[in-house]
Amino acid sequence: MATRYQLEPLTPHEAARWDELVAPYENRHMFHRKVWLDYLAASRGVEIRLWAIRSAGHLIGYFCGGILRKGPFRILGSPLKGWITNDMGPVASGEFDADAFLEGLEDLAARERLGVIEIESPLLPEASLVRLGYEPEAFPTYLVELIPEDPRKMLARFHPKARKAVRLAEQSGLTVEDSEDPAITNEVYDGYAELLARKNLAPTFERSVPRTLFDYLKPRDMLFALGVREPGGKIITTGLFPHDEKTLYFAFTGSRIAWWHLFPNDFLQWKAMEIAAGRGIRLYNMCGYGRFKSKFGGILEQRQRWHKCYSRSARWARRGYSLYVQNRLHLQGWWRRTLHDHARPGTE
Repeated sequence: MATRYQLEPLTPHEAARWDELVAPYENRHMFHRKVWLDYLAASRGVEIRLWAIRSAGHLIGYFCGGILRKGPFRILGSPLKGWITNDMGPVASGEFDADAFLEGLEDLAARERLGVIEIESPLLPEASLVRLGYEPEAFPTYLVELIPEDPRKMLARFHPKARKAVRLAEQSGLTVEDSEDPAITNEVYDGYAELLARKNLAPTFERSVPRTLFDYLKPRDMLFALGVREPGGKIITTGLFPHDEKTLYFAFTGSRIAWWHLFPNDFLQWKAMEIAAGRGIRLYNMCGYGRFKSKFGGILEQRQRWHKCYSRSARWARRGYSLYVQNRLHLQGWWRRTLHDHARPGTE
């Protein structure tokens, strides 16, 4: 068995240099950036923690995550489900040993008295996670290759119905703008709530969450805040797309159902890809799957997020909380739709 790594908390001086410390590692991505960690702290109420990964005093890499408390349980997420964060985990050099890291994570769990760990990282193989008692949950996603040299080739890979939708949207006079106005986040939230209300569901996040994303990432030029306008000037579909220099991500969207006959949702996806390709970005992670996302020329990649509960009570609490959230969202969605129906003229 590999000698376990030591996970050592960074000093305040080291933590202030976080982006500089992780920059040399090729497996570092947007979700490891300090601005994203600050966004999570502000929007999710988590305590961001940073560690150096060492072996016999030799630096192997770094690890970050967020700790929060649910009832009596301390939970470490790197990341947690619901954070709109695709993966996180360690950043490390080529000599990284996954087994040694996970053994070190066991020591960390004991020191921090953690009840649950949830983690997703391409550096951690399934066999190593299973051996230490982690359980998987599927998180497949579509990955779309962007082509800065010739963006129209991207459109050629769309499903024929999606290409037709984009063409009809353009003919209808729809336009897209990358907004600098934070008020667009209200359009995102309201449009998303309208979409969910059709299924008697409610958003899993507060209105402040997309606004916080905008406030943290837009000034750093790491967010496309796109609004689709119909010819009369009304915004009918919106989307927030975080990005770094390599990858575009799909975070939030909202759409007004009354305008779907103009195909604004297909048009939004195309324009996001076109704008990103124009900036030299070469990959679009759609952050999920489904019939709609299957139309845009991507490849479905099977990914998994892993969790480990350190007691039977933590396991039952995790399952119970998941059921509670699902039932609460259904009840909130039903109530929103009921209020909306009673507010319409002609209803009693």
